[in-house]
Parts: sequence; C-alpha cells; structure tokens
Amino acid sequence: MQRLAQELVSLKGRLIEMGDAVESMVIWANKALIDRHPENIRRVEDGELRTDQFQIDIDSEAIRLITVYTPIARDLRFLLMVARINSELERIGDQSLNNCEYIRQLPPTPGVKAFSDLLKMSDIAQRMVHDALLTVKDEDVDRAQHVVNTDDEVDALYVQTFRDLLTTGSDVNVVNESMTMILLARSLERIADHATNICEEIFYLVKAEDIRHRYGAIRHQL
Repeated sequence: MQRLAQELVSLKGRLIEMGDAVESMVIWANKALIDRHPENIRRVEDGELRTDQFQIDIDSEAIRLITVYTPIARDLRFLLMVARINSELERIGDQSLNNCEYIRQLPPTPGVKAFSDLLKMSDIAQRMVHDALLTVKDEDVDRAQHVVNTDDEVDALYVQTFRDLLTTGSDVNVVNESMTMILLARSLERIADHATNICEEIFYLVKAEDIRHRYGAIRHQL
C-alpha cells in the first residue's frame, strides 16, 4: 500500500493548494470591504474559476483512489475528509464572491454604526479560515478546537449586527444600506461556519470522532 500512501500525500497537497487559493479570495474580499477598490474585487472574481476546477479535480481523484484501492480505517476517513473539506472550501470561495457583489452596493462611507461590527466579523472569519487551513496541514486537533470555539464569537456579532440593522429607521437609502449589510453579515457568518466544519473534519480524521452538530446553539437560529 506504499503507492496509496504516496497518492494520499499528493492529494492532501492539492487540497492545501486549493485552501491557499480560497484563503486569498477571503483576504481580497475583506480588503474590498475596507477600501472598495475594484482591483480587489476583480482578484476575488478571478479566483472563482480556479477554485471550481480544484473542486472537480480533487473530487475526481478522491473517487478514483477509493475505487482503485478500496481503503479502510484511517485512509478511508482521510478520503472522506478530503471530499467534505473540498466542498467547504468551494463554498467559502462562493461566499467571498457573494460578498463582493454586496460590497458593490454599499456607499463609499457606510453611515450605520453596525459597520464596525461587520469589519470585526470579517477579520475574525478571515483568521478562522487561516487557522482551519493550518489544522488541515498539521492535523492539529487543539487548533481545530480553538477555531470551533471562535465560531461562537462570530455568531454573537452576527446576532448583534442583525438586531442593530433592523432598527436603523425608515429612510429608504439607510434601509437599502442596512439590508445589504445584513446580507454581508450573513455571508461572513457562513464563512466562519465553513471554517468550523473543516475543523470538525480534523477531529473525524485524527480521533475517528464525529463532532458535527455538537456546537453552535446560536448558529442558524435567525
């Protein structure tokens, strides 16, 4: 099974490469939220086709390895983990692209006070994605647990931002701005969720323990 071991290492390398591409999309989208520079948005858009192709290639390779080698135990868990993380990464890329569409609709200087919380969410979600990718590289369950715990912080900010934006008044421009920011906040919360899901897969790989749906009472309550 030496050949399988080599192929698994190669597949993990491809997954990490995809993660780096997706993290770049998150970074550029967050920069666009701060400076509204169209070049940052263009970089996110350029990354979409690349990450889509990564997803197709990685899924195909995982299926091929399962078919050819019929792996068991940890090797099988690894391939299942790769397939699921592959999907989570693609969704993070999609959410980053969605954020750029929302950012285009914001005024140059948002007038609502909730914007500062939105920036906090953006920063935390970006760090969660970065740390989640480190857990994939190192298979570090301690770091994975830290990311899972941090998701509660994003959830709390999302709830607070949502409530603040629902009470911004009746002026049509302010209402439109608030609705756009609610969509942005929801997308950032989902990015944090996807990062959390990636870390839960590391528990599955390393400890053969399925911790999905165990955390996040606030998650999805809105």
